[in-house]
Amino acid sequence: MPILFSAFQREYFVRGALALAAIFLFCLSYWIHRYFGQVDIHQIAYHLNFGLDIARSSDPVFTKRFIRWCVLAPLLFFVLLGLAQRHLAPGLQRRLPPVLLFAAIGFWLWDASALKYLESNFGPDYFGANYVPPASVALHERQAKNLVLIYVESLENGYANRSAFGRDLLEPLTALHGSSFPAYEQAPGTGWTIAAMVATQCAVPLEKVSIFDGNTQGQMMASFLGKAVCLSDLLAQRGYRNVFMGGASSSFAGKDKFLRQHHYHEVYGRGEWLQRGASASAMNGWGLYDADLFREAKDRLRALASSKQKFNLSLLTVDTHEPAGMLSAQCAQQGYTEKFDGIVSCTAAAVADFVRFAERNGYLENTNVVIIGDHLSRKNPLSAQLAQLPRRTIFNTFLAHDAPARNRPQLLHFDLLPTIMEFIGYQVPGGRLGLGYSGFNEHSTLPPPERLAAMERDLLNRSSAYLALWE
Repeated sequence: MPILFSAFQREYFVRGALALAAIFLFCLSYWIHRYFGQVDIHQIAYHLNFGLDIARSSDPVFTKRFIRWCVLAPLLFFVLLGLAQRHLAPGLQRRLPPVLLFAAIGFWLWDASALKYLESNFGPDYFGANYVPPASVALHERQAKNLVLIYVESLENGYANRSAFGRDLLEPLTALHGSSFPAYEQAPGTGWTIAAMVATQCAVPLEKVSIFDGNTQGQMMASFLGKAVCLSDLLAQRGYRNVFMGGASSSFAGKDKFLRQHHYHEVYGRGEWLQRGASASAMNGWGLYDADLFREAKDRLRALASSKQKFNLSLLTVDTHEPAGMLSAQCAQQGYTEKFDGIVSCTAAAVADFVRFAERNGYLENTNVVIIGDHLSRKNPLSAQLAQLPRRTIFNTFLAHDAPARNRPQLLHFDLLPTIMEFIGYQVPGGRLGLGYSGFNEHSTLPPPERLAAMERDLLNRSSAYLALWE
């Protein structure tokens, strides 16, 4: 006959489990803040959809640090707490674990804005009231150009501030003298890489879709915004070949699903580079260093330009990723230091060198270039200096022989879709696509001045119109 746990043993086990859960939540929060800075519950909820795939496709250093701070540290603190409890009165021993857990849950609700996350299921539908389906807008071709779209990991305008950093860390990029929007600001649902890509290409935020909704994770991710019409969809309809090249794994956070389901004909990431003969020992934890990515991109640009088919070549760098960046051998050989400011400067030089390569070879005669940071920087060694700036904005520059005129200083991620279409030679009647307003040319409607504040309040509220894009 099996021996059952005594009531005392069951109580002891429950108290231990509650205490360990509380310690884990505090340690998890510390790990997130230490290596990522402030993140919101929307970002956490989105990445939970991918489970262990995130660990397999990200930099192994993050997994190691997670084990250190969220597995080993909680166990150590749990043992220390058990030793300390021996000196407490029995009544306090029983009350302490649930109190700790309630405190940890309360801290999480506050720290990750979880209450706002729950409230978003009941607020007004900002998205449904403001979304303009791109398929409903008749675009007119003027003089269509090819597109090179470069996402630079976590690149802010602030890195060019000489007062903050002693020099312009982005000097090679600022020397290109492109047309820039001084107030490219970060809206809700755009603050991490895949979210920024979705927002700039589809003019929609990346919101929760499966945590509290009826569809399952697999069903949702099998159709990554399948009903949305995005930049690459519009270009494919007009005969463009869409090519994406990034240093990191293409499967990270569903990036490959998004790209392939929206008419990217070629997608290259860490796995594809390994298949093509790249050496894993010459990569960083994420994948190709930026210098190697741009070497591959030069070859692909040369082939695309010679094909005579219109093309969109989209690139995504990785060296400036938090928490400390990654210095390539090429950067070290060029004299850049392993400090984060050296990594930022080297990446800026690599991007500028790619643009100069395209110009030397005559590709910019019929190709326009857009260089943008994907989002504001998160926790890195220069965060303290960035935090002192009066305003933090995202780097952007538009390079063309005949760039259209800007119509305002502010730009949001969602504005990139109509802005890029007009930049490469298409007229967008009314200047509206998705949630975006074109930043170029004169249009009868400009975004209301309070738009960003309204988005911060209501954009991520539950929206049937938004969920329909995933069906």
